[in-house]
Amino acid sequence: MPNIDSIWNAIALHAGQDFRTVTGLPFRYVVDGDRLMPDRTDYWIHRSQVHAALELWPVTGPGALNKVVRGPSYLYALLADRRIMPDS
Repeated sequence: MPNIDSIWNAIALHAGQDFRTVTGLPFRYVVDGDRLMPDRTDYWIHRSQVHAALELWPVTGPGALNKVVRGPSYLYALLADRRIMPDS
């Protein structure tokens, strides 16, 4: 499993940049401490949710995260992006 600290640091580093969900919806996000908020939502996604997704990684798509984490489409998009996980 990838290291949550290095993944979270990458997430924080790339906050405000353009990302896309699997369906092509563009989004950006902000980071506030141990949580992030995509600009297409009105809810925060806690770092613990990223950790839960990492425990299952690799997965075939956001549907595999649907019952496990909040914001599966956004978390999948982030974790599948080489800016966040270079080995994805």
